[in-house]
Amino acid sequence: MAAQPNQESRDAAKGRFTELKKVRDQAHEDAEKAKAAADEEMWKAIATELDAGNALQLDVVDATGFSRDHVLRRTKPYRKN
Repeated sequence: MAAQPNQESRDAAKGRFTELKKVRDQAHEDAEKAKAAADEEMWKAIATELDAGNALQLDVVDATGFSRDHVLRRTKPYRKN
């Protein structure tokens, strides 16, 4: 059986755990920001294609697998028409 850690060892480990959690939380926040930016870029580009008359909303549905309602809601803020 392993010996019990002393208080100094435990405190040092807690400090490392806190730092690890901070790094993890920052990575999660960065990933969420990257996902949001990618979503915005995609929906803007889709809206541009729809506004240009290059495709129908149904084409977006077929290509992406999203529902027509979802496509409408996500492109609406970027549509010109």
